[in-house]
Amino acid sequence: MTASNQHSTTTVVEHLFRQQSGKMSAILTRIFGFQHTELVEDIIQETFLTAMKTWAVKGKPEDPEAWLMLVAKNKLINELKRAKRHAEKNEQLHFEKVEDKLDELFLDNEIKDSQLRVLFACCHPALKTKSRIMLTLKVLSGFSDAEIGSALLMKSGAVKKGIFRAKKAIQQREGENLGIPFLSEVSDRIDTVLTIIYLIFNEGYKRSHSNEVISEDLCYEALRLATLVLEIPEIDRGKVSALVALMYLTIARFPARINQVGEMIDLEHQDRSLWDQKMIQAGFYYLKESRQSKKLSKFHLESSIASLHCMAPSYEETDWSSIVYCYRKLLEMDHSDVIQLNYIIALSRLEGPGAGLAELEKLEETVSEKKALIYASKAEMNARLGNFEKAKSYYRVALDYSHSEADRVFIGKKIVECDTLNINEN
Repeated sequence: MTASNQHSTTTVVEHLFRQQSGKMSAILTRIFGFQHTELVEDIIQETFLTAMKTWAVKGKPEDPEAWLMLVAKNKLINELKRAKRHAEKNEQLHFEKVEDKLDELFLDNEIKDSQLRVLFACCHPALKTKSRIMLTLKVLSGFSDAEIGSALLMKSGAVKKGIFRAKKAIQQREGENLGIPFLSEVSDRIDTVLTIIYLIFNEGYKRSHSNEVISEDLCYEALRLATLVLEIPEIDRGKVSALVALMYLTIARFPARINQVGEMIDLEHQDRSLWDQKMIQAGFYYLKESRQSKKLSKFHLESSIASLHCMAPSYEETDWSSIVYCYRKLLEMDHSDVIQLNYIIALSRLEGPGAGLAELEKLEETVSEKKALIYASKAEMNARLGNFEKAKSYYRVALDYSHSEADRVFIGKKIVECDTLNINEN
């Protein structure tokens, strides 16, 4: 076995792990319940270790996904026999029923059902938001404790403890059903599930404290989960489609969002020819599907705003009037600091930077978070008015409030730009 073969095999297995581990985890968690998730993790890890060793010698099979599922199923059969001997009586009966229909659980429709049921279990209303996100990323997405910690600004040890407590809480509440609800029982959790998926995507879109600008793994996993939710009958498919549209239209702009050295490029200065047109087309398809809803949601409005940006030939030619209208409607549903700030930025493009600065003054009095964004916005609007020294001072304050290196580099370049523009004017 050559080093290049080993490297190639490792790369393939790591890619498949991200794609397939969530499906395996869902089936196994559905069978064993949340109290046996360490066992579930062990079976999955053993499956992928077996793949790495076997494929390095014999080569990748024709259908690697089916191969992985077969190996996982064989390991599961062995584990079921062992677990049945040591389990409580009610669990023994459960495992016997599982053995009778084991082949069914590995059919495509049952794999989807398992993933959805586990997703809704992870979003149990009794859990705190952060616990729901941690559990979803761990159980359904195959993220390590370290990766979750990086996404949520937590240490790996704290993530491990938080996930353990969340699993225990679900198990205690769900009792004999092993923590996995039937889809007919989860209609009241759909908004919670969509919110969790939305938060996962947002963390991937703009890392809070990471040196990376984007985590594509988080964004694509959120998209995968949202698309999965569309499989549920008798839900508001329009609302889910709106969320999926928002994700596609946002991901479409990723190729232009970072320069060759990994630095952030704002929307105004992005090369729009780099935007992924296939992703934009997919976004518009789901935007059309979102019209099935009888009720307007925040996802409808946010995806509409994203679509207006994607349609604009340039930043200057953006339909700011429609975007401001959407933000005003959005503020009626979600008065969060970020939505208010985005509304003010759009308003400054429609009515001028003076109007934006007046609104920012009001917002600054009530906001304790997002200070860096507020001061950076003040700086940008002052720069547009030609107040370059004032803009520089606001950028410096924004710099003090910034946590990520990517943000600090971006703001640092803006300060240099202010000096350059000031010299040119004088």
